[in-house]
Order: sequence, then structure tokens, then C-alpha cells
Amino acid sequence: MNDYLTQRGLQQQQWALEGAPAELEIVMRREPSKAEVLELLPEMDFLITERSGTIDADMVAAGKKLRLIQRLGIQTWDLDVDAARKANIPVCYKPVPGCVMVAEHIVMQILGMFKKTREMMQVVADAKDWGRPPRKGDEDTFDYNWAGRGGIAGMQGKTIGILGMGEIGLELAWRVMPFGTRVLYNKRRRFPAEAEEKFRVQYATQAEIEAQSDVIVSLLPYLGPVYPLDAAFFGRMKTGAYFSHCGSGGVVDEDALIAAYKSGHLAGFAIDGFNWEPFRADDPLLELARDPWANVILSPHMAAGGVVPESASRAARAADYDNLMTLLSGGELMYRLV
Repeated sequence: MNDYLTQRGLQQQQWALEGAPAELEIVMRREPSKAEVLELLPEMDFLITERSGTIDADMVAAGKKLRLIQRLGIQTWDLDVDAARKANIPVCYKPVPGCVMVAEHIVMQILGMFKKTREMMQVVADAKDWGRPPRKGDEDTFDYNWAGRGGIAGMQGKTIGILGMGEIGLELAWRVMPFGTRVLYNKRRRFPAEAEEKFRVQYATQAEIEAQSDVIVSLLPYLGPVYPLDAAFFGRMKTGAYFSHCGSGGVVDEDALIAAYKSGHLAGFAIDGFNWEPFRADDPLLELARDPWANVILSPHMAAGGVVPESASRAARAADYDNLMTLLSGGELMYRLV
């Protein structure tokens, strides 16, 4: 038997169960207590743990038959690897593909806003007469920035603030690190010092993030009928800052965001999760979506990838079991910690 500990909802649990190889008997538990886990472990051959959740020395000791502890995700600091090493139990992690895709999408959003991608493409598409006759280029013949565009930014030295820091936020921090950015984050429970050092992130209050960030990235889940990111929030952001949202719908006061951008207080914004999906015909965001000169990037809630039918979702969740099947076949484990 194999224990699968998760924080996900029923649909994701079902896909994970349907994606399990026939050889594996899966016991799925959502956010179980430690007592429940200790009761299950003595009969388990494999322990799969999704996202965060402490696996301590008591649990390792209870797993008399355990052959592998598999963490889905890159949050591994709450796994007692020393206890597992002493018990000769391999421990592995596995990046979550959907979280990686969303993090990549946010990097695209940020760079697209900084570089004014839509404006640059429109300059080229317009093919206007800029008072400079076209010349065939060679190494000494070129016309750099022939349209005289300004306000182009870069990521080096910028501060990125992340609200709702979890698996996606860590994948994002990992990817912006080479750009020379400073990353602040806020979440309900602060990461341990070792995690902050590994991912080069600094804990900050929301007020500090609002005041210091050149870009604020929202990964917040739905928190209720009142928008947590409202006009007052956008007003507290730095003048000339940028805003990115790949969290849930119902989080951003989109009218207030539009007003903050049109007033010049914000230099740009990008959204992937909206209050109304699909868009209504009279959605106020459509004006900016149709304006190629607006520094606004809107995508139809697909940061994690293209169309994903149920069969593809089941196939994606089947990858959760790759290391288990590899171990059973005598192959080499991936992303091994111990």
C-alpha cells in the first residue's frame, strides 16, 4: 500500500488516483493529522507528500516498510532527511510542472511590461515614416531605436514583491535570481531561514512590499467577496511600479487597477486570473486589451499551459508516481535528496 498526503481539492485528488499505475494501491488523505499519518505508515511501502507538510523522525520510524519518501514540489525543508538517511529510506522531491509553467509565465509578464513589448510590436507593425529613410543594414549601417521610444526597463537591481508565496512563488524566485533581482515575499507562515537563504528571498510585511517593490506579483487565492487588492492597495504601491496577477479571480479590484494605470501611477500591469471568465462583452479591461499602445498584458487564464482536458490532467498526475515505478524496476531515482 502507498500513502498519498495532499492539500488539493477533490477533483485533483480524483485525477491523481486515476493516474496511478495499476500496480499501486493508493490511500489518499487530505491534510491528515500526525496521528492519522502515524496510524497509516506501518503498512505503507511508499509515502507521497504533496506541497508542504512535516515528515518528522516519528513518521520515519513508524514507516517500518517504507521504501521511498516522495515530495511533490520543491519545498523540502520540513522533511527529516537525517532520520530517513539513518533508516536507509530514499527521499526525493519533484518540481510540479504546472507551477513551473506559471512561474515562467510571470517572468514573461514582467519582461513584457519592462520592455513594453506590445508597444514595440506596434511600432514595427505601423511601418510609419519616422523621418528617417530606410537603409539596408550592415555592420556600419543601422538605425538604433528609430522610433525614439523611451521608458524601457530591465530586471537587474529591481525589487520584486510576492504576495501569496508558495510553490509557484518559489519557482519564480528561482528563475528571477539570475537577473540580479531582490525578492521580498509575504505569506501567513514565514519560511525557515534555510529556505530563505536557498531561494534568496526576504520576508517582508505587505506594507514593506507595497512601499519597496518595483513589481508586485500576486499569487493570492480567493479570500472572500471583498477585494483584498483594492484602490487603497494600488495607491500605496510605488509610482511607476508594475503589477502582475496569476492568482485567483475575485482578488483584484480590476476597476481600481485600471484607474491606477490610466492615472500614470502604475507603469503597467498583467493579469491571468480574472473576476469574470470568459470576459463579458462590456468588460472594462477590453479597452486596454484592444489598445496596442497600452503596457498591459492579459492572458485567458492559461499560465499553466494550453487546453488541458481531463485525460491530459490524469496523465500529468500519473507523473507523480514516476519515481515509485522507477524504484520498482530498479532504475535510478530522480531529484534524490537522500
